[in-house]
Amino acid sequence: MEPDKFTIQRNPPLPVAYKKYFWDCDFDEISLDKYPFFIVERILRYGNTDSIEWLLNVIEMDFIQSVLKNSRNLDKKTKNYWESILQ
Repeated sequence: MEPDKFTIQRNPPLPVAYKKYFWDCDFDEISLDKYPFFIVERILRYGNTDSIEWLLNVIEMDFIQSVLKNSRNLDKKTKNYWESILQ
C-alpha cells in the first residue's frame, strides 16, 4: 500500500491529550486527512499505550506498516520494535 493511499476507519480529531506529541506544530492544524503519515510516525515514536490503541483503531494496519517501511524519521530501533510487534 502506498503511503498516501489508505482508509481511515473513522475520521476523529486527534485527542487533545496527544498534543504533547506534536509540541513543534500548530495542533489545531493537524488532522488525519492532511497529515496521516506524520501522525502515525509521531505516535509510533512517542506514543503511550492509549495513543497506540487509538491509532490501531483509526488507521488500517497496511498503512501503519507502510509508514514503518518508508519513514525517514523513525530510527531503526523504533522501526524494528514496531515491525516485530505488529506482524
